[in-house]
Amino acid sequence: MRMKKLERTILIIFGSTGDLSRRKLLPALFRLEKSGLLPDGFRILAISRRGTTVDDIISIICATVPEASGETVVLESLGKRMSILDMDIGKPQQYGRLSEALSDLEKEAGNAMNHLFYLAIPATLFETVTGRLGEPDINRHEPGMRECRFLIEKPFGFSLDSARQLIDSLGARFDQSQIYRIDHYLAKETAQNILAFRFENPLFCGTWNREHISHIMITAIESIGIEGRAAFYDSMGAMRDLVQSHLLQLLALVTMRQPRTFSDTDIHREKEYILSRVRPPRIERMNDDTVRAQYRGYRNEAGNPASMTETYTAVRLSIDDEAWKDVPIFIRTGKALAQKVTEVTIVFSNPCNPSRNNLLTIRIQPNEGIVIDLRIKKPGFYMAYEDVQLDFCYTGTAIADHPEAYERVLVDGMRGDRTLFASDAEVLSCWKITEPILEAWKNPDFPLHFYDKGSWGPQAADQLVEKSGIPWLTDEHPVCTPPRIVHHD
Repeated sequence: MRMKKLERTILIIFGSTGDLSRRKLLPALFRLEKSGLLPDGFRILAISRRGTTVDDIISIICATVPEASGETVVLESLGKRMSILDMDIGKPQQYGRLSEALSDLEKEAGNAMNHLFYLAIPATLFETVTGRLGEPDINRHEPGMRECRFLIEKPFGFSLDSARQLIDSLGARFDQSQIYRIDHYLAKETAQNILAFRFENPLFCGTWNREHISHIMITAIESIGIEGRAAFYDSMGAMRDLVQSHLLQLLALVTMRQPRTFSDTDIHREKEYILSRVRPPRIERMNDDTVRAQYRGYRNEAGNPASMTETYTAVRLSIDDEAWKDVPIFIRTGKALAQKVTEVTIVFSNPCNPSRNNLLTIRIQPNEGIVIDLRIKKPGFYMAYEDVQLDFCYTGTAIADHPEAYERVLVDGMRGDRTLFASDAEVLSCWKITEPILEAWKNPDFPLHFYDKGSWGPQAADQLVEKSGIPWLTDEHPVCTPPRIVHHD
């Protein structure tokens, strides 16, 4: 299927020199320009209050993307698309200049253009910025002629109540179709492959249920610590930062029913349903089914010697749905651990022989791919067995150079495809799942475990899954590992 031609769009970047723009958005724009995917009429309006120039933005790209410095033609082309507007986004009276700048860009183009607002802004400014962007002089949303769309970075609230307030506030200013809540995990190629793998292969489509699957494990761990994000992270913690958003979205993809079509409406309908059925542990089980922990040294890094913020969490969830009855869902995430790994593992089991499992691992990062662990007979005269893997790995293949997540975010925003963005109902369901856990952790008697940097986390997390008869998978379970190069003398 050919990709729909991208329409003329003005991308308005709030936070153009901030951390997310530097690490994600600007490199994505460079790669889209290099790939020739940006339409002729595409324009970039970077909002700044620091006297930033186009050359400054180009310098940021060169410092972030290793190969960019040698791509003079690409950088020049991208620079010609770009203009800078100096304004203080915290002062509503200055937004008239933004309205004028957008009108000027449309006059220069000779036609109406879609407006794609990228909001990578502090939570303290969100109400002011969205309130002013919702005014008619800027929010000139005319479907079919000029559409205004808003790319919003997480966090989507700090609690269930704040998320509701945020949704109500945005709903009073914008139509639901205008709001694109970014969850870049959903835009990763392997995450997108989950639905195709499940529903396009009869071998798995018919066995993806409680009759054949004993449990599901979702892991997203990092080897780095908080790395200069102390103020943000100490107010959030691992549960809010990753579980409430990214990892529950992955869970939805893995457990949702087959949608009637692969339209964004049908996919969101099924995701909303399954997330509404996910249950946190009962209050009396919180000590047994949740673990919160902190790496040693975190309090010094955060500058908060009494911090109770978790840098690691592991939880056991369940789904109140006939297809998943009695199938436990284990989720873990943490920082300063032994490796950087994000993956989903489906454990297939046979009730007649519980000691035998087949593992299906969907590795999202690094070494992306899908691996199935099987047991076969070893070659030879005797009936002996060995474990082997069937794998589909991106590394080292022609498809390894697939679009990065933020490239997909931008392209989908330009073409108005909301499939990979979280809906209101999904956000609220995710908070309903995580908030009871966060409330239980407020109890001063709830344990906070500690673990060493570079380890696999606290022993309590191992004990959480050992009850189900299988450990967390670690470096002893290789997935799409690049072949070792052996040098012979």
